[in-house]
Amino acid sequence: MATTMAFWINQINAAVAYVTTPADYLLVDLTYDSLIWTSGDLVVKNHMTDNPIPSELNTAATIIDEANPITVPLCLYNDYDGVSGFYTHTVVGMGIDGQFVFCFRFNGATATIPRLEAWDTSAHSTIVKNVLGLGTPANSFVKAIKTTSVAPGAGWVAAGQGTAIAGAANYIELDSAVLTGAKDLYANIAIRILITAVPAAEAFVLTCRYTYL
Repeated sequence: MATTMAFWINQINAAVAYVTTPADYLLVDLTYDSLIWTSGDLVVKNHMTDNPIPSELNTAATIIDEANPITVPLCLYNDYDGVSGFYTHTVVGMGIDGQFVFCFRFNGATATIPRLEAWDTSAHSTIVKNVLGLGTPANSFVKAIKTTSVAPGAGWVAAGQGTAIAGAANYIELDSAVLTGAKDLYANIAIRILITAVPAAEAFVLTCRYTYL
């Protein structure tokens, strides 16, 4: 039987694992749901009930600092319920010292160590968007760090402790070995905007890649 992965986000307490309090987490529908990194405003916010349009995202965007890189302060989980529409939830612990933020729940063994990648689209062929470094993986704004075993520490994004992920060359492994059975893996993911960034509202794809026995 194929090993499957379910993606969950923490909306309550980033110090509490899924297995301890499942009610703290929301299951992400990989077809319809999305994540929005933003500074937020009166429109793009927690408990928003509309899918934001590009002009609204631009208005709520993080302003580029001409002197220093800046971390986007807010991540919203844009949850589509299939009936009434979208509803956003703040992803708790994103970009700070949160261990149990993004949860990858595997129901069985794997043949490779699950890893987290970032791509332009689900075709997994290019990384030419601004957010992914315009083709240079090391310049990707997407910073990720494995937190399966330990919290990332305060200021991990600014301290450069995360990995700039983009494409097949720059990624993080979510565990230290292949999985021998069902297990929950964790990561923290943030957006760190460089001073050379081009203003844009862009969508990219996060991919959890693994093979199974």
